[in-house]
Amino acid sequence: MDHPERVSSRPGGVLGRLAGKVTERVVETVQPDLVLSHVDVDALVDRVDLNRALARVDLNQLLERVDLNLLLEHIDLNLVLDRIDMDRLIDRVDVERLLERVDIDSLVQRSGLPQIVVESQTRLAGSLIDLVRRQLAGLDAIISRGVTRLLRREPAPRSRTVTGEYAGVVSRATATALDILIITTTFTIGLAGVNLLTSSFWGVEVRALPATIALAVFAFSYAFGFLAVAGRTPGQGIIGLRVVRSDGGTIRPGQALRWVVAFPLSVVLFGLGFALIVFQREHRALHDLIAGTAVVYDWGERPAELPGPLSAFLARHEDGGSP
Repeated sequence: MDHPERVSSRPGGVLGRLAGKVTERVVETVQPDLVLSHVDVDALVDRVDLNRALARVDLNQLLERVDLNLLLEHIDLNLVLDRIDMDRLIDRVDVERLLERVDIDSLVQRSGLPQIVVESQTRLAGSLIDLVRRQLAGLDAIISRGVTRLLRREPAPRSRTVTGEYAGVVSRATATALDILIITTTFTIGLAGVNLLTSSFWGVEVRALPATIALAVFAFSYAFGFLAVAGRTPGQGIIGLRVVRSDGGTIRPGQALRWVVAFPLSVVLFGLGFALIVFQREHRALHDLIAGTAVVYDWGERPAELPGPLSAFLARHEDGGSP
């Protein structure tokens, strides 16, 4: 005779298999959407052991069939993150492998950091250069004011912005000094290189006379080339000056040539050609008069300005007369 427990278990086993077959048949026949429309899903979820259900589900296959964007719209990510053990998650991440898959250069470029650094350095350099330019323009204004009072001329109206106004002697002398420094430094380095080559291959060094002639040719080419192309030499560009026609137009190559050729005349006449910059109303030197040119303040996109305190001082005394 069979044991009572074994007898009672057989019908249950048969019924269980029968229920499984019926369930499979129902699932194959009935549309799930129709069933779900009549089911209280929240109540069903409350009665289901989700962790046990997830253990029986192929999550990768499930994710392939789920619209993740739609899923994320219904999930409170902050709540999910609060329940995640971040330390445990980080411990499971292979950081070195992750970094190998990251294009660091592209990431840095997309972040805009190189552009930000370059722009900040450019602004800083521009601010420092403009500070020096303002001081030079301020000294020009003081000298011009003194000469105007000495010669009893009517002072011209003056504002803080001096873009396009005739440049004074201090700014022009500084620009010339910078050009001389650039020319001599560049030529000296070049001459040293030539001497190294000639002495190494032929045992000959460049003598003083050929070097002097080469320096003169180099200085001429330097000044004429930059004036004809850009309207200013590098020294003038640093100080914020530009050579223009006497009527304010762009300098022509022929005028640039006359300017460079006549420049030594301002030097050989005991510097009297440069003295005209101080006393002439338009601050034009002898070579400017010969070439039909003038030198004006031009800082490019930024306005050329006098220092604020000096500008206020000059405006106050021009309005109220002499102190």
